[in-house]
Amino acid sequence: MKKTTEGLGADVCIDAVGADANGSVMQNILGRGLKMVGGATPALHWAINSVKKGGIVSIVGVYGPIESLVPIGNVVNKGLTVRANQASVKRLLPRLIKHVQNGTLDPKALITHRIPLEYVSDGYRIFSAKLDGCIKPVLLPPSATS
Repeated sequence: MKKTTEGLGADVCIDAVGADANGSVMQNILGRGLKMVGGATPALHWAINSVKKGGIVSIVGVYGPIESLVPIGNVVNKGLTVRANQASVKRLLPRLIKHVQNGTLDPKALITHRIPLEYVSDGYRIFSAKLDGCIKPVLLPPSATS
C-alpha cells in the first residue's frame, strides 16, 4: 500500500470483521489456537498500518476481548480517526426484506453451503476453517430437509 501511494498510505481503510486474515504466528496461536482473541486482528493491523497519517480506519462488525493485540500506539502516533460500529440490523432488516421480496436481491446467490441442523457442529467446523469454500452457510431445520 505504501509503495502504491508513494509512501503516503491510503486515505481510508475499512476492516469488515469476518473477512478473516492470517497474521503473525503469535496472533494465530492466541486467536485460533487458544481462542483468547476475537475478531480478525491481522486485518485491523493492516488497516492501521496502511492508512496515511491523519487518515480514517473504519471497523464494522463484532470484536472480541480487549486483549486483541491492536497497535493502539500507531493509531495515536499517526493521529488516526477510528470509526467503529456494528451493522444496524434492526434499522436495515425491513428494507432488506423488501428488496428480497421484490426481487432486487437474491440471497440464494450468497449461500455456499446448506447444512442440516443436526450437523451444526460439522457445519461450524467447516465454516470457521473455511473448508470447501464455505463462506455463507445456512442451517436447515429438520422440517426443511424432509
